[in-house]
Amino acid sequence: MPAATGFVGRNDELGILAERFAAAAMGHPQIIHLEGEAGSGKSMLLARFLGSLSDVVLLQAGGDEDEMLLSYGVVDQLEPGTSREPATDPMAVGAALLDLLDQLQSDGRVVVVAIDDLQWADRPSSRAILFALRRLRADKVLTVVSARAEGLTDPGWARFLGSDARVTRVHLGGLSSIDLTELASALGLGPLTYRGASRLTAHTEGNALYCRALLDEIGVAALNEGDGGLPAPRELSAVILARVTALSAATQSFLAAASVLGQHSPVSMITTVAELPDALDAIDAAVGAGLMSEGVVASELSFTHPLYRAAIYADLSPTHRQMLHARAAECVAGHARLAHRIAASAGADESLAGELEASAQKSLAHGELGTAVWAFERSAYLSPDAGQRERRLLDAAGVQLIAADNAGAARTLTACRGSSARRDALSGLLGVYTGSPDAEDRLLRAWESHDPGTESEIGARAATSLANWMVLSGRSDQALIWAERAVDGTFPGSALHIRARVAQAFALSAAGRSPDGLSMLDLPPASGNEVQAAATDALIMRGMLKLYVDDLAGAIADLGEAATRLRNGMPASYPGMCLSDLSDAHFRRGDWDAAVTYAQLATSLAMDTDRPADLARAHARAAQVLAFRGQWADADAHARAAQAAAERFPRALTTAAAAVAGMSLAFARGDWTGVVDAVEPVRAAGPPSVAGLPGMLNWRAFEADALVGLGRLGDAERALDEFDAAVPQGGLGSAVLARARCRGNLAAAMGDETGAEKAFSQARSIRTTAPMPFEAALLNFDDGRRLRGFGRGPAAVGRLEEAHKAFSHLGADPFVQACAGELATLHVTAAPESPAKLLGLSRAELAVARLVATGLTNREVASELFVSVKTVEYHLRNCFMKLDITSRRALAALVN
Repeated sequence: MPAATGFVGRNDELGILAERFAAAAMGHPQIIHLEGEAGSGKSMLLARFLGSLSDVVLLQAGGDEDEMLLSYGVVDQLEPGTSREPATDPMAVGAALLDLLDQLQSDGRVVVVAIDDLQWADRPSSRAILFALRRLRADKVLTVVSARAEGLTDPGWARFLGSDARVTRVHLGGLSSIDLTELASALGLGPLTYRGASRLTAHTEGNALYCRALLDEIGVAALNEGDGGLPAPRELSAVILARVTALSAATQSFLAAASVLGQHSPVSMITTVAELPDALDAIDAAVGAGLMSEGVVASELSFTHPLYRAAIYADLSPTHRQMLHARAAECVAGHARLAHRIAASAGADESLAGELEASAQKSLAHGELGTAVWAFERSAYLSPDAGQRERRLLDAAGVQLIAADNAGAARTLTACRGSSARRDALSGLLGVYTGSPDAEDRLLRAWESHDPGTESEIGARAATSLANWMVLSGRSDQALIWAERAVDGTFPGSALHIRARVAQAFALSAAGRSPDGLSMLDLPPASGNEVQAAATDALIMRGMLKLYVDDLAGAIADLGEAATRLRNGMPASYPGMCLSDLSDAHFRRGDWDAAVTYAQLATSLAMDTDRPADLARAHARAAQVLAFRGQWADADAHARAAQAAAERFPRALTTAAAAVAGMSLAFARGDWTGVVDAVEPVRAAGPPSVAGLPGMLNWRAFEADALVGLGRLGDAERALDEFDAAVPQGGLGSAVLARARCRGNLAAAMGDETGAEKAFSQARSIRTTAPMPFEAALLNFDDGRRLRGFGRGPAAVGRLEEAHKAFSHLGADPFVQACAGELATLHVTAAPESPAKLLGLSRAELAVARLVATGLTNREVASELFVSVKTVEYHLRNCFMKLDITSRRALAALVN
């Protein structure tokens, strides 16, 4: 219905939209979620609001049920004329969209992004847009998305819309009786009484589309004058078909052909499929009846509402529909032609199924995963042979797992009817991703039932998945066995062989043998950017293992290169672990701004792919650095999220990740009981395993400190003995340093001055392979407290002032305050904190300032922090104002 004659009510909703627009105009990005059932008036409300705006940059797009397999179809509407490969990763497209939003704000105008029918957006567009929206921080951007109630099945969008503070949900319920009286008047149908409107409202629950249909069908007089109950509301299709029946035969043929071609099509194509030599009268009649309208392109026609098209399409007889699809197949090419041929088929067709399978393989080779899944599934259902059907369904499920579509893979695997090693291997891998309790049983069944002679690849895939599962479960000895089986079952140099070697390296690391794992990876190029694209998984694992042996520079180089590849669209099997461990590497090296950035990016990615194991690790990394900075609310939220993810996937590594998150928050607050309680689930899980391995998960030193703080000195002694035993083979400098510091704290608590002196001297003599500022600051802090306790005030002041300076540089506020407190007891005033902190820069502003001070451009800073350039400009402008400076050079002098 045209906005000029069919829009009524919704004043409250329009007020909310206007309010959020005003907030966006102030540089506070907003997202509005218009939600309602089909026919509730979402599109009309959106059109009315957009029509009320002036002097804005408007980007509009709409999802289409028939274009859900068109990779980046919705993004292409937002940015027409841009050429991109369907295989491009959503992260890369999202980053480009972020750049576009930056450019469009350059003149100070508000950018309004309007996406109608989000539930029908293609998956790559959906993920790319979500990636961009999550990173808007100080942008003049208002995003309005509409979707049917319960229509959003993408868990990433559901979580974002349900939890992000920038999102305002506007639920469109039914129209009121007053609204309906206005509607009748606007449509020129005459006055509808309040009584008549109340009857209509009660009968239809105010559904705008159904109300208009009944107003047209029954008329105002019948509603006003009738005493009895109204007839049961007919489906909208009945109303539409009644209109269609009143039209000429030629118009009906035209509408039938258009419904087969889709929501919108070129007029020439509709005419050809309808076999009409002259369709001008039919076009005029279809538009005049309100069933179709001119598209953006003058030569195209669109159905006024998708339900109109659906009603007409559903009314076609099977033979008529098949005939029209057969004609349509002659007018189009590529996947569209295949889709019409499928609809034209009368049943099983092996020839067509074979073509679809070949098309799927071609799409897969080009990285068009969504199209490949569609073609595999359709080829399966057209297969006359049950075995071929099963094989093709499993092909589809395998691609869905590559595309991180866990829900889709689950549906496809459920549709499989037979039992096979391959089905069990895929089901088991899905279980590894989702934390299913039957994952191990499925994988074991796949291994035991596969035929080594003809199904060696299936066996190797199952063994690789089992190796990773055993690491997650804390059974490194079993992981090594399965990894060896996986390597033995693959051909050297093959992609599957590389994947098996990566799993073997992971298993070796989980067994405390990270140096052996590094040797196993066998990547000749020392520089990560020289590693071949096919070995990206190995590059990620090499970076992870370097982290576990204290090679922080090497870890950051390898994982940073891998993160760049991920952003540029390169697929990888371990993206979540890459980003989480890159965050941890930056945390240990003292670059806590980068640590926060990568932890948040890892969290976002894990949420999008719905991998609870990755989610637990990502939230734990975020919780640790935020807790040590004293950002209690954010740290607590991440700690609770890590715990929730661990409960979904109760395995050794996820349990330990949640423990690290909770322990970090308690330790930063000085809550010693909380520290001990947080790590108790790790201890309760059984003997020491990967969950207690220093280098990979560092909680043992904090537990020992907490036990000393509680006066449980005997327990602290036993915990430190376990710490000794857990240090990996070949030693680990960071663990040895932390252990010696804890020994010094224990000796000091026992009054053993000589023992404490010896332990702290030993800690100071240890040289780690990389500087670890927080560990060094903690050592100075504890040593200063020890010296003060034994009456050596002057020496204590020196240690505490060193600690205070280091903690201040890191932004470790709780520890800065603790140092200041210790110094105060010695009648010493703590030195001023960093100049930037004293002058009132926020965390975000300081992060931007520090990167700008290194000489990076605004765009390079935005890339580093995964935010928009506009956000960088906003924070930089605030820095200049707060610090009363005008140059980047002056900024560098203050924050360095």
